[in-house]
Amino acid sequence: MKKIISALSCVLAVMFVISCGSTPEPEPEPTVKDVVEEVKEEVKEEVKEEVKTVDFSEANQALFALAEAARKEAVELEAEKHFPDGFAVAETKYTAIKNDIASDSAKDYSAEIKDLTARYQSLAVASQAKVLKDKADALSLEEENKAAYEAGKKALEEYALFGADTDGTTLLAKANEARSAYNDVVNKGLKANAGRERQAALEAKKNADSVKAGVARKEEYTKASEIFKKADSSYVTANLEGAFNGYKTSKEAFTSMYEEIKEKRAAAQALIDAAKQKVADSENYAIEADSIAPLEGETAGIEAEDAVLLEEDNFANPEDAVIDVEEGATAKTAEKVAETAIAVEEAANAAIENAQNDSEEAQ
Repeated sequence: MKKIISALSCVLAVMFVISCGSTPEPEPEPTVKDVVEEVKEEVKEEVKEEVKTVDFSEANQALFALAEAARKEAVELEAEKHFPDGFAVAETKYTAIKNDIASDSAKDYSAEIKDLTARYQSLAVASQAKVLKDKADALSLEEENKAAYEAGKKALEEYALFGADTDGTTLLAKANEARSAYNDVVNKGLKANAGRERQAALEAKKNADSVKAGVARKEEYTKASEIFKKADSSYVTANLEGAFNGYKTSKEAFTSMYEEIKEKRAAAQALIDAAKQKVADSENYAIEADSIAPLEGETAGIEAEDAVLLEEDNFANPEDAVIDVEEGATAKTAEKVAETAIAVEEAANAAIENAQNDSEEAQ
């Protein structure tokens, strides 16, 4: 700073001499421009010296802590399993930067650390996208939102192909693109799909009720009904995967009960029909025998015609065993959510189809 003040003093002195019109010496005096340039150079040198003395140790440590946190999240989301090559690149850079900071902590590594942080963040986000894709595949949601599914698939493939020279910001943007697309597939598609699964479960329950499953398989029937009710609670609280799985489980249970009871009833009916035929045949033989040699009076071992052989059995009403899963506020809300989700999806699909038709006609 003293150098700057000294230089400025020189400039003022020269200007004063010029303004006073003093007669210059034979050797040329420096012009104002020369002095100003000299001042600029001195200022630059002084700024450089000051920059050299700045210590970035604390700033580096603060930024590196963020990179450490991003790395931890990527590890927890199994990025190494999903994207082994990309994770290996990040780990190499991580080690190099960590060693550089250890050897020269005062140097500014902010750009390198920020890039590393974005790289680890991209690995975490891309791993989430991969999990969502696997979930969409497991739940057969590809056709529910095909455009979003294809967009997510493309983004994830492009992310996996990026090399070590790709910067962290680009990687993170592509990973976010993939996650956003698959998030739409799972959340929006699953909502409508869960609604349809609910309707299928209700239909399966009606079939089970038609064969009196509440009486024949009371324990299983009650459990399936409770699972359905729990699925309704999950549905109205936006736990879509829990709702879908619950409806699916109850549907399969009701269907299994219906099929097994129906099969056993068919077998029992066949036995009844065979027994009836034997009774009919016996009656025919008895009638024929009676016509040939009719019995007179009471015969030992044969009950009187009006004798009561069995006590009357009052069976409970099977309808009392039916569990109503469609009553209550939760069930009504779930029904409306399902209807709305299915209607919205159908409208969206219709809009997409119309747009495609218009595009084809324009071509």
